[in-house]
Amino acid sequence: MSAFSFECLSGPHEGERFAINTARVVLGRHPSCEVPILDTSVSRHHAAITREGERLLIEDLRSRNGTTVNGRRLAGRRLLAHGDEIVVGSQRMRFVDARAAVGGGDETTYQENDEEFVASSAGSSLIVSQMELPSPSADDVLAGHAEAQLRALFGINRAIGNSLSLKEVLPRLLDGLFDIYPQAERGFVLLCEPGSGRLLLKEKKFRTLQEQGPLRLSQSVLDAVTRSRRAILSNDLMADERFDASQSIMAGPMRSVMCVPISRADGEVIGVVQLDSRESGLGFRQRDLEVLAGVAGAAAQAVEQALAHDARVVQEKLKRDLEIAHRVQQGLLPSKPPEIDGYEVFDFYESAQHVGGDYFNYVPLSEGRMAVVLADVSGKGVSAALVMATLAADVRYCLASEPDLVAAVTKINESFCQNGWDERFATFVVVVIDPCRHRATLVNAGHLPVYVRDAQGGVQGVGPEQGGLPLGMDPGGSFRSSQIDIAPGTTLVLFTDGISEAMDIEDHIYGLDRLEALVAQPAGSAEEIGRRILTDVERHAAGQARSDDMCLLCVGRPAHGGGGAIRAGSPRRPGRPLA
Repeated sequence: MSAFSFECLSGPHEGERFAINTARVVLGRHPSCEVPILDTSVSRHHAAITREGERLLIEDLRSRNGTTVNGRRLAGRRLLAHGDEIVVGSQRMRFVDARAAVGGGDETTYQENDEEFVASSAGSSLIVSQMELPSPSADDVLAGHAEAQLRALFGINRAIGNSLSLKEVLPRLLDGLFDIYPQAERGFVLLCEPGSGRLLLKEKKFRTLQEQGPLRLSQSVLDAVTRSRRAILSNDLMADERFDASQSIMAGPMRSVMCVPISRADGEVIGVVQLDSRESGLGFRQRDLEVLAGVAGAAAQAVEQALAHDARVVQEKLKRDLEIAHRVQQGLLPSKPPEIDGYEVFDFYESAQHVGGDYFNYVPLSEGRMAVVLADVSGKGVSAALVMATLAADVRYCLASEPDLVAAVTKINESFCQNGWDERFATFVVVVIDPCRHRATLVNAGHLPVYVRDAQGGVQGVGPEQGGLPLGMDPGGSFRSSQIDIAPGTTLVLFTDGISEAMDIEDHIYGLDRLEALVAQPAGSAEEIGRRILTDVERHAAGQARSDDMCLLCVGRPAHGGGGAIRAGSPRRPGRPLA
């Protein structure tokens, strides 16, 4: 019998148990997974468990909805411990280590920045001494302890200093506390995770070498502090029968413990500071708790400022990364429309965010032909842009290397499926213009219809029913092509749903009927049709924020010869002026 297993607590497999018998176990919706989870919110290959000796590590496999362990979204690999709760889609499971279960332990392992600690349940613990946290503005916080006050203030100054980042504030705080309390052997700062309120270990300090294995902290002590918002002291924790010694606060015989909350001005607890010592005779006393409570009250402001600073730094870094991603993505799009002899080309592109999932391009082919490509990757933002970048490379390679258009699209679809984008898909349309024969070959893979407007204003839509499913839906999918004669005055209009689904202030979409009627109106050129569409969509949206990327391509054969490349600019997209 395997020592490791998953016990399903709720979800489609509630009550079932899956044993972990191999070196690698994959959880997912695909039938080949060792732990199959029949749930549409679960990706085909969602997460994996890898065994390394006596350790089991879990990692997310770039799933659509992510994997959480003990309420926290998984990023990278994480060590599993007995009792860990894993959520995959709507399936909630408990990891069972039979060896730990037999031992009767009731511990939960937490991890923060590759640092593990065990929060051990210690029963309904009572507190030896407790006190209200003094107000940070109180003048008599440390009254009667002048010497301790000076040491505490010195420690606070060291903690705050000129540092702004949490990574600087917290180590300096613990350094100052170790100066104040020579009997302290360990020190910890834990902060509440936004949203869940779960305590995460952010900083630690040891007087001597750190003990082997995960750090152990009492869940009872932590809960008591955060729940009561009071500082607490135990001067002989191991001997105190009110604490469950079988659920030891640590691996060694820690005896004296102080734990105080870090609170905002409004009283909300944002974390805790804990100091502990093995020596009960030389442990902490009531006045030590008073000093620590005062330090924590004063340090709360520094912690708040550091949290706000770090949040701003993250936002600024994200903004810079998005700006770089925007420039990279713009480099993947054509800088100008192509010159097609006897044809006019008009295009427009605008992403709803810094980067988007809409993609268009022009791929020169043999015999003077030109492939006009338009795609819309599911989703938005950076993840959609990454898929788009990979798709762009496949499109150019397959169209250039495969003379048959249907075969080329088939290869693009196969590559898209093999890349493991999981639940991602992309609607896709490609039109190959042959200017010598004035013919177009079109494949529509699940995209919106391509409108073909003749010189008299008649409009025909070539939709996915003539082409096939979107890319990524079926690895063995088949596609069909349509042939179009391009007579003088004919214009082809390609667009993404950012055009047809633009919303007005009352959430009414622009709609295909309105777009088709607009295309049918009298027009002398592809540029006139394109600019008319953009103006009408802008009028409909009436300044509403874009919820989706917008892309519009118009390729026309002028009724009286001529032709050329027209680039439509956008006032919201710098560097792309009107032609």
